Amino acid sequence: MLPIELLEIIFQLACDDDGLTARSIAFTSWTFYSCSIPLIYRNIAIYRAHQLERLLGCVRSTPRYASFIKNAFIAETATNIDGPKFQQTLNSLLKLISPTLLSLTLFLDTQSTPTSGIFQTVFDTSFPLLTSLMLCGDHTIPHSLDMPALRRFHSAGLTKHNAASCFAPLTKYCPHLSHIRISMASQHNLTFAISAAFDLPGAPTNPERMCLDSILAPGEYDPPPFPSLPQGLISLIVKPAAPPMAVFPGCTSMFYSQYIKQLHDLKPRCPSGKFRLLPAFKRNSWEVEGYDLSQAKNDWLGAIQGRTSAWSTT
Repeated sequence: MLPIELLEIIFQLACDDDGLTARSIAFTSWTFYSCSIPLIYRNIAIYRAHQLERLLGCVRSTPRYASFIKNAFIAETATNIDGPKFQQTLNSLLKLISPTLLSLTLFLDTQSTPTSGIFQTVFDTSFPLLTSLMLCGDHTIPHSLDMPALRRFHSAGLTKHNAASCFAPLTKYCPHLSHIRISMASQHNLTFAISAAFDLPGAPTNPERMCLDSILAPGEYDPPPFPSLPQGLISLIVKPAAPPMAVFPGCTSMFYSQYIKQLHDLKPRCPSGKFRLLPAFKRNSWEVEGYDLSQAKNDWLGAIQGRTSAWSTT
């Protein structure tokens, strides 16, 4: 039998997935089980509400497990869920694990269940060490944030709001933010806000002309703030929305063509290397390339394993 210290090092190198490897190791022997407990909880992937409730029960019954959780992937794609119950469970769990959490992905595609309150739970929670946040679904626009260590923010699947509305609060409350990605699900106009944030010649100066959303602060109404981007920004990546309906290869509506053209025309005007535009279609074909649960999971795992994943521009 190898020394415990050496086993722990080997297990840490081997267990870089969603916890499956660590759980398999734990079944091997009691010694392996005791070594693998922190690794079982290090990377947690949740796909259903009942799994979220079960994890909350485990953390409550054994509080030390909360500090083991470093990377969390939480998804729900059921057609109809108990929204208030899910939100309460998520809120309770995040309060326990947020002090040591490093990355969080929240993917919600529930169709008939409103999700804005669930997403708002994330913005209302303090994450002192969180460096990566990915939200997929119709999330709210944050009024304020307590994520001082955040470096990467990815918004995907937003249809009810303009994702560029997040620029100002992210810049204000996340001083170390260096990467922003927007995987669009609607044809909201980002070009005005991006050109204004980069202070490009001819950019609009009135936030209301930029198609931005007003921020609803508790008990008050704030007009859209002027968009700004962090001084340390390395990359702003935009993946355009797919056409509203598939017709035949190479054919899109006039409005969609104009939407794509505006984004392409913006790229050479931005500071070199700062603005990247991904294809809306798979390369060498006209097959729409959407951002789904599988891709979100792969990007989450890729980041844990040190790959560029969602931040790749190739």
